[in-house]
Amino acid sequence: MSFELLLWLLLAFFIGCIIGYLLRQLLAPEAGMTAAAPAVSEPETKAKAASSVVPARAAGPTTAKPAPATSPPAGAAKRSKTAAAKKAPTTKPKKARATGKPKRPTGLAAARGGKADNLQQISGVGPKLEKTLHGLGFFHFDQIAGWNSDEILWVEEHLRFKGRIKRDKWITQARRLAARDR
Repeated sequence: MSFELLLWLLLAFFIGCIIGYLLRQLLAPEAGMTAAAPAVSEPETKAKAASSVVPARAAGPTTAKPAPATSPPAGAAKRSKTAAAKKAPTTKPKKARATGKPKRPTGLAAARGGKADNLQQISGVGPKLEKTLHGLGFFHFDQIAGWNSDEILWVEEHLRFKGRIKRDKWITQARRLAARDR
């Protein structure tokens, strides 16, 4: 009788593991994956951060001064975005390596014309990687073809495949496929 009980417990354990795995895949398909958001330039991001009040975290020292408790005038947010857009630098930003953080490539909120390129034509990109790339805002060969070394590092960190892009020559393949599609 105890052997039969052990078998039932093992069966219940494995069924629980399978259900847990399936729920995790449905609710959080990729921990590092972010929702496709519209591409926002850095000045707009800084303006949004400056206009919003964020509560300080309990742990860790902060170096920034807390925002004033008073709310800004009604049109202040719109003026700050416009001012930030006018002050946008016309030169290329500094290399991301100086800060130690790779640069995020510019992504899109959705595919141009509502139709994405078949990224699986790139050797080394399967259905899951294509879905992840779409989640990061990369839908077209020309986007991948334009990545520089810092942007490649950023994508590899989010795909969790170090060296995969260079090893499989994604950039070369994407350039060839983008030229073919023109």
